[in-house]
Amino acid sequence: MQTALHIRALVAQLQREIVGGKIVGTEFYKKERTAYFFVRKEKTKTALGFVFHPAGHGVFAVPPSKVKIDTREKPWPIFNLNEAMIVSVRQPHLDRIFLIDFERENKRISIAVEALGPNGNIWLLDKDLLVLGTLRKRSFTEGRAYELAPFPDRISPFDLTLQALEALRAENGNLSVRLLLEKRLVGFNRSLARETIHRAGGPETFDDETGVQENQKLLESIRSTAQLFDQQDIGYIYQISGGLEAYPFKLKSQDSEPEKVKSLSLAILELVARRQVAIEERDEQKGVTSTVNRVIRKLQKRVQNIRSDIEKAADYESYKKYAELIQINLNKIKKGMASIELENIYSETGETVTINLNPALSPTENAEDYYKRHRKGREGLELLERRLEISEEELKQWQVILSELEDNFDHASQQYQPELLGVLPREAGKSVETVRLPYRVHQLTTGLTIYIGRDGSDNDRTTFEFARPYEFWFHAQQCPGSHVVMKFPHKSFEPSKLEIEETAAIAAWHSKARNDSMVPVIYTQRKYVRKPRKAKPGLVTVEREKSVMVKPGVKE
Repeated sequence: MQTALHIRALVAQLQREIVGGKIVGTEFYKKERTAYFFVRKEKTKTALGFVFHPAGHGVFAVPPSKVKIDTREKPWPIFNLNEAMIVSVRQPHLDRIFLIDFERENKRISIAVEALGPNGNIWLLDKDLLVLGTLRKRSFTEGRAYELAPFPDRISPFDLTLQALEALRAENGNLSVRLLLEKRLVGFNRSLARETIHRAGGPETFDDETGVQENQKLLESIRSTAQLFDQQDIGYIYQISGGLEAYPFKLKSQDSEPEKVKSLSLAILELVARRQVAIEERDEQKGVTSTVNRVIRKLQKRVQNIRSDIEKAADYESYKKYAELIQINLNKIKKGMASIELENIYSETGETVTINLNPALSPTENAEDYYKRHRKGREGLELLERRLEISEEELKQWQVILSELEDNFDHASQQYQPELLGVLPREAGKSVETVRLPYRVHQLTTGLTIYIGRDGSDNDRTTFEFARPYEFWFHAQQCPGSHVVMKFPHKSFEPSKLEIEETAAIAAWHSKARNDSMVPVIYTQRKYVRKPRKAKPGLVTVEREKSVMVKPGVKE
């Protein structure tokens, strides 16, 4: 983000604005990887900020009013520097490292700022530049000499001569002009290299016809471009190759109009904030789509398992045939028999069939047992088929949600917010608060999902924030209790009588009438439920409701 030339510009700003001032406060937010030194000089206050966050990093000096830390983390003081007088700011050589010298109680101390992006750090040094401390946890030996990083194997644009440029050209003949400037000049990134070439009028590449005149133009452009960093009164923010960059001057090589701010430092601060937001948004998008993919995989597995269960349950008709064969052959069966082989009258080939019996039951009781197993199997198959229908519809819904999230995340995340909140992990977010839903989730025996409001205002939120207008709403009639919402896998879904009665029984269970033998429960579409003005939490009016009598209870 910041090159050595950006740091040169910052050092010049600090020399003007904070030298002669006093440190009046320091803050370090460890989790945010952000530190601030607040400096007062005469009547002016400056916030010198250091951000080492991987999502967005930079060093800048701005008015304290521009500092916004969105965290509940308690800040730590830095190096006990309060009341220290700033006597100088210096950049030993053109690099992303600079030193700030202080005096306090007639003692000289310094800090070395390594503006190296997320790997940067701040070191506390004594008057002899021996290490006293470090801002970020790193192993170090107290009292060792602080050594500046060796000067990069590059040439400063301010020291470059025509002969040196020609030598670079000879040594790196396989590189384009842009790559040569980017790789061999200190402080030059890709955008600055292109800007320099543009201001020089070319050439884009070196060839045999490139002469002294072209090299001289390029040299002058290199120097003049670097010198533009000596002005910091205005900052320009550019969108370049999908990323944000800031400069204290307009780039003539860019066709797009930049965003203008009052200083280069303010531009850097804005870039840091925007990049962090962009990374957070990408992380959020990745987390949401990952969760939806997980829901889809879970539903696919559920559908597969239900289909397998249906295949296994489909032979329930054989139980009815066994019951009838036993009844036809009652005279051949005696209590205590474990099995019997009978002619299978239902087979076209007339083979026999072996029927397992319960020795403790009479022949008639064994027949009745098979009839019961037949009825249970038939009901179970119907239930499985309903579960399959609902699961397949839910799977289609989530596949649509995923497709729309991938197409337009912002719009889809708002449109499907109730559904997404219901499946997203309850993890601590940036605010260190866990997401609390106003309802409990329950699945009916058919696999249909219902939301059970907790109480009071939670009931209101469950009804009016998390229920679609076409979904069913349940409540014990004229009795305090939870609002219960039946979630539909799609708008045209038709709940069965069993699902309505089971949901009503749950609504009765979560009411003051839980201990009654039978409870009237009303239900209607959510769009016919309204909240009167100034009504108490949980109090609503209902239209077009139907009523069903149920025994309170929850089927597991």
